[in-house]
Order: sequence, then C-alpha cells, then structure tokens
Amino acid sequence: MSRDSSAVHATGFDHVRSAESEIRVLIAEGYARSATFRQLVDTTEALPCIVYIATVVKLSQRMNGALLHEAAGRRDAPILRILLKTNLSREEAIAVIGHELQHVFEFVSQRPAAGGDEFEAAFDALDPRARAAGDRTYETDAAVVVTTKIRDELRRSPRR
Repeated sequence: MSRDSSAVHATGFDHVRSAESEIRVLIAEGYARSATFRQLVDTTEALPCIVYIATVVKLSQRMNGALLHEAAGRRDAPILRILLKTNLSREEAIAVIGHELQHVFEFVSQRPAAGGDEFEAAFDALDPRARAAGDRTYETDAAVVVTTKIRDELRRSPRR
C-alpha cells in the first residue's frame, strides 16, 4: 500500500486520514450515510490533531476498534492512531470508526486538564470505572451512544 499524501487525502479530509483505500471508502460512505458520523468527522477536522486509521487482524480483549494510548507529533497537534479490526461488516466498521472518533474528541477535549501521562489521565477522568477496576480498556457512555446512533442511521440509509 502506498502512503503518499494523495492517497491519504483522497477523501478530502485533512485531519481524518488513512493510507488504506478501503478505510477511505468507509469514511466517505459513513460521511454520506450517517449524520452522526458526518458530525464526528467534521468535529475531528476542527480539532488540533491528526487521526490515522489503519486495519489490524486482531485486537486484544475482543475489541473491534481502539484509539491507541500514545501520540506522535507535537504536543499542540498530536498525531493519533485508530486501529480497526479487519473482519467487520461495512456498517459495523463505520460505526466503530465513529465510536473511536468520539474517543478522539473526548481525549483532545480532556487533554489540557490531564497533564503528565496524558492518555491515562484523560481517560481516567472520562471513565473512572476502568481505573477503579484496574482495567486499561476505557469506555464512555457518549461513545456507546454514538455507535448506536450510527448503526441506526446506516440501517435507515441504503448503501449507494
């Protein structure tokens, strides 16, 4: 797979990117078919970060997607990575991307108060149950709601 900038920007987005054509197609489809997904992409486009989305064959703890808890780039414009499991249906893959973009928004919004180990501190604040349980897999009510909304919108919107 080529990682040239024209391939990464093929969807027309500057902050939500992928070197994988299949992911770019899913982003474009989700953007066209789901108002909630479109809002998440537009929100991410306005954030001071860049998000790369890539597929993986397997994720731990039966997850379908994950926002990695590390960032590259500058502190004021971090580069974040989302991993997406490869064997998902189109609609589920779009919903999972939306779910993880919600986490990106939550992290970037929480970051200024976090300090230190930014990801852990930010997500500890967002999901105190995970820390109390000693779990390093975080979940938020907002991301769960977003996933359900995207799934519903995709069900009501036929594939083009």
